[in-house]
Amino acid sequence: MIRHAVIFGIRGDEGLNSIQKAKELKALLLTLVGKVPEIKRMEVGINHPDAPDGNAELILICDFDTIEDCAMYQINPDHVVVAKEIGKVKISRACVDYQVD
Repeated sequence: MIRHAVIFGIRGDEGLNSIQKAKELKALLLTLVGKVPEIKRMEVGINHPDAPDGNAELILICDFDTIEDCAMYQINPDHVVVAKEIGKVKISRACVDYQVD
């Protein structure tokens, strides 16, 4: 199994602060479960309001059977739509795709 872990720094947008915007993005990401057949499991987390300043706002963790399935997820049209929304407010991104035994 491949675990895809992505951490995003998010800026506020449209009158929302960064955490409020991250919550909107979480809801969008969760709509992909069931739409993207390669996703075996998805978890989306929002930084705790009392966490230290400087933390990222959003984390995405997805499990896939293979690295090829992870690549298919990246180009899935439903994912592309959500990724564009994230791109509008993303200030940083770090990703690791690793084997889970």
